[in-house]
Amino acid sequence: MTRPRSGKEAAAYHHLAGTLRGLEEDLRWGLDGSPRIPAGWEAILREVTAPAKVKLTLRLDADVVKFFRAMGAGHLPRMNAVLRAFMLARLAGVLKGAEAVDYAPTHEDEANGLRREIMALMQEEEARREKAAKEAMVDPASRAIRLRALREMREERVARKLGDRGRR
Repeated sequence: MTRPRSGKEAAAYHHLAGTLRGLEEDLRWGLDGSPRIPAGWEAILREVTAPAKVKLTLRLDADVVKFFRAMGAGHLPRMNAVLRAFMLARLAGVLKGAEAVDYAPTHEDEANGLRREIMALMQEEEARREKAAKEAMVDPASRAIRLRALREMREERVARKLGDRGRR
């Protein structure tokens, strides 16, 4: 692992290392039934410049909540500390995100995306026509309209199929 170079990266790296050391120690000795807060996390809570807390509603996977609750009391501060460790790892440059990936879609990727969009539009149009045909089927007097709409759909598909064969 390479060490970060800038001052901000170095500070975040230092905080990350301390947090991970505390987490590792706590996981080694176990949290269940222990009244103490992990050393690395306690230091974060005691920081003079501790950021203000923000109340929010958050939905988490059940297994994630079960995992943190199994460690004993204080599972919410622990979750916050894990998120802080992730944040510090990103700030320190230890973890790279999607913004660090230099990715330009290939022509094939772009063509596939366009094909998917076209197929979705065609499916929407077909669903709209089928809905109109079903609505026409409700009224016995509208059966002729329904048949006409179905014939038009068939003719368009046949024409499209013949046109596709001609382009090949």
